[in-house]
Amino acid sequence: MTLTRFTKHPRLYVEQALGENASPQLAATQIHYLKNVLRLQNGEQVRFFNGQDGEWIGDILSLGKKDAEFRLTAQTRPQPAAAGRVHLIFAPIKKQRMDFLIEKAVELGVTDFHPVLTHHTEVRKINPERIAAQIMEAAEQCERLDMPTLHKLVPLADLLAKWDGRVKITACLEYYDAPHISEISLGKDKAFIIGPAGGFEENEKEMIMSYTFAQAASLGETLLRAETAALKALSFIDRKS
Repeated sequence: MTLTRFTKHPRLYVEQALGENASPQLAATQIHYLKNVLRLQNGEQVRFFNGQDGEWIGDILSLGKKDAEFRLTAQTRPQPAAAGRVHLIFAPIKKQRMDFLIEKAVELGVTDFHPVLTHHTEVRKINPERIAAQIMEAAEQCERLDMPTLHKLVPLADLLAKWDGRVKITACLEYYDAPHISEISLGKDKAFIIGPAGGFEENEKEMIMSYTFAQAASLGETLLRAETAALKALSFIDRKS
């Protein structure tokens, strides 16, 4: 089945197993979205994915204020084989720019979001539930079949100390003598670390580069905002292996 045939149908992420005749259970917010925002009726169709069983389409059997019942009828896309992970390590930034960063990073293929605290981190508390909801909405909208993971906010030093050294971290450092990101190997599993607004302190750069799994990369001569730097780095995901 081709994707374009089904894109007109709304698409939701669920955690339950999917299969023929299954009836996914929805959260209250998802029921509200289908009933009151999209104003769907019985007999119309909805697509579902859970990150494991591919994507399925099903009919609405009933859609009330608090409950909904569906019947899955066909798999529209199989679950692809797991690809390499793409980690984004970043310092939280202000709300509107953070919203933009999360949405676009999901679209570009990030599988793991790692918020960290640095000396210049401008937002030192985050709302994990809100960010997780943004990640889910972005994944639904961009037709991904997997669901990215949001990790706990931790100090940068703690993340580095516990990092899986088999995954190379590409540190996008400003004012640092490093080859351009287009010239380095990123590996199958990729990780990018982006500095906060205001940049890394020199001792933070030294700490990052003291680890053998870290490699420095330049994003060019222009000083970029945090969200721009992240998206520029992520644009190289498919170019280097």
